Amino acid sequence: MGKRGLVSGRSALWCVMVVLCAVAHGCGRTTGDAGSGGSGGDRASGGSASGGHAAGGSPSGGASAAGASGGGASGGSASGGSGPHPALPGASGYDCSPATGSVPELQATPVVTDGLGESLYLTHEPNGDPDRLFVLDRAGFIRIIEGGVLLDTPFLDFSSKVGSGGEQGALGLAFAPDYAESGLFYVHYSDGADGTHGDSIFEEYQVTGDADVADPDSGRVLLRVDQPETENHKGGSIAFGADGLLYIGLGDGGGGGDPSENGQNVDSFLGKLLRIDPVPSSEDEYTIPDGNLWDALEGAAPEVWDYGLRNPFRFSFDGCTGDLYIGDVGQDRLEELDIERAGEGQKNYGWNTTEGLGCYDPASDCDRTGIKDPVLDYDHDTGKSITGGSVYRGRAIPALRGTYFYADYQNNLAWSLVYDRGGQTISTPVSRTQELNNVTQIVAITNGADGELYFVSRQGGVYKLEAAE
Repeated sequence: MGKRGLVSGRSALWCVMVVLCAVAHGCGRTTGDAGSGGSGGDRASGGSASGGHAAGGSPSGGASAAGASGGGASGGSASGGSGPHPALPGASGYDCSPATGSVPELQATPVVTDGLGESLYLTHEPNGDPDRLFVLDRAGFIRIIEGGVLLDTPFLDFSSKVGSGGEQGALGLAFAPDYAESGLFYVHYSDGADGTHGDSIFEEYQVTGDADVADPDSGRVLLRVDQPETENHKGGSIAFGADGLLYIGLGDGGGGGDPSENGQNVDSFLGKLLRIDPVPSSEDEYTIPDGNLWDALEGAAPEVWDYGLRNPFRFSFDGCTGDLYIGDVGQDRLEELDIERAGEGQKNYGWNTTEGLGCYDPASDCDRTGIKDPVLDYDHDTGKSITGGSVYRGRAIPALRGTYFYADYQNNLAWSLVYDRGGQTISTPVSRTQELNNVTQIVAITNGADGELYFVSRQGGVYKLEAAE
């Protein structure tokens, strides 16, 4: 576990860039010194860890996820944004202008459906070519799709390191904000070595002089998190926030109901959102920035940003506001969506005291003091495994700008909604299942370099959100 350090290296450079951007353009990025950038996390109804920062974006009563079958919830104008300039590093190609016009009928257009293995995630190079997409395979491969064509040679093959039992595998991928200069990127995977129980590994790699090939010998392990013998609840997403720092989502370690009480143990990495600077310090392979939970709560591990999470398999930052959207996979009854505004953190999301908007342990009359409620939950009669998505910030469908898409993996459902940052409320979710019914087992919904949305099917490849022909 690392010690407190100063923000340095690439994140310090990013802070300078933020200041210059604000002076030149009036960028709307939040850069406060107490946790600047969106926060993350996962699980159940949450709240301020220390009674400090305001809760980020939850109507007091939550909302039903079943929603309507159409209408204006996907309009996007209420989402506001930070003006015409993106908040997220690497999102210069996103369109942050307000939504205009009416929403057309939508479709999921196949991009690549053959030649991929067990795809789990998709992302792009910061400020990169919209025609280049990077797909993470659970077995430990990163593949490039360029101009709609899957390149034959993997960008990186690290499969010899990866264990893939249960919910383990290669789970997350993120490019450094300064990737164009540094060539650095990061992966999250389960250790495949014998006797490790699939410990969570967060490792840095670097691209070679060939933009289509990374150096497999450049690996540098930033962080290893010990895991129990169970094979579930390992989290997944890693992402850089508006502050240029790396956010890491980890589940509670599994076993059903959080038997080790990791979610509420602030000294454990499990059931948490971590926030680090991947630049090495004098004591560790990374640096701990100011503003994490331990600044507000004694006894917290220095790396922890939020706690009380169950399994934040997919979270994302809105490229234009820096707000964090977390799809939190539920236990026996409820799936949930949490939203936290950029710059907020130090939150307790409740697990395993709460599940969704309800109590979990105890099953009733639980103490919800300091717990931040989700913006919505839905029961297992509707779906059984939420896949957190992303906010549309493209140009092809102007009426969708500011609209968040999410899904249910197990029941093959999809919805959209709009978050009103000012009122901290959401619109009624709109069902998109019928329009997108050709995509099944959705494990990720992410942006391309131009802000357009892509859907990743675990067995069926990559699809792009478009207006129906």
